[in-house]
Amino acid sequence: MSPASNILTQFSAALSALASGARGFVAHVETQDGRELSGVLWKPNAVVVSEQILPDSGEYQVAVAGQTVKAQLAGRDEGTNVAVLKLASDLPQKLPGFTRPEVGSLALVLGAAAEGVSARLAVIRALGGAWESIAGGTIAHRIVLDTAIGSEEGGPVVAADGTLLGISTRGARRQGLVIPASTVDKSVGILLEKGSVERGWLGVALRPVAVPETLRPEGRQRIGLMVMDVAAGSPGAKAGILGGDIILSAGGAPATRFGNIARQLGPNSIGKTIEIHLARAGAIVTSAVTIEARKSG
Repeated sequence: MSPASNILTQFSAALSALASGARGFVAHVETQDGRELSGVLWKPNAVVVSEQILPDSGEYQVAVAGQTVKAQLAGRDEGTNVAVLKLASDLPQKLPGFTRPEVGSLALVLGAAAEGVSARLAVIRALGGAWESIAGGTIAHRIVLDTAIGSEEGGPVVAADGTLLGISTRGARRQGLVIPASTVDKSVGILLEKGSVERGWLGVALRPVAVPETLRPEGRQRIGLMVMDVAAGSPGAKAGILGGDIILSAGGAPATRFGNIARQLGPNSIGKTIEIHLARAGAIVTSAVTIEARKSG
């Protein structure tokens, strides 16, 4: 056997060992209508799945390492794309420690399959700092994979040493992302305790539009967010924001993208008052909005 073949054999065996070792925490989730999803046994009594693909179901069936139990929804957090299923009985937990990757390092994207565990080799294509999702959740790191995510979504992503990077998810333009384990862990604790993660709410529907040249702040900002609708009784309505207004800035941040608004609406924003600059009927208007908790339903 050539040295190159020996290295490849060892590499292959190491990947197989990683996949095999994950059988103790890769979860197979089945809904009452037969839909199948991947998840992670995060705690002995709780499984994490991707919130954006989890359908409503009165009851779920969860299988981990050959053991099957019933589960019900404990809570879901659109902001971090984390949903938690509470198990009817505990399962042996074998979750590895958490780590943060480096750009160019290898990762194994794992999911549930009829045969047990599916695996997809990936490379960490990019790594960034904390970022805010469009739904207002703060994600500890932006971890981008070089591969698209398929049926593995919501399953674990592990590093070459077997430590846990987080859970896989599909981002915008089908980009493969990892929700960091530290972010997932924080959301799991809150969801198990409270059933939801409370975030701020303005109650306005927005759409990007071009800002008229005469109303551009300092003549530079070309894009603003037009108010398409204002919910009755919402913080925006109470502050006098009207449909057709163009938001230029919120809390000092230019309203050139939805994320700049979402950044103002984290869990710690509730009860705070922010200043919003608007373009209305050819003039710039200032409004003070007191942020309230997002209404359910």
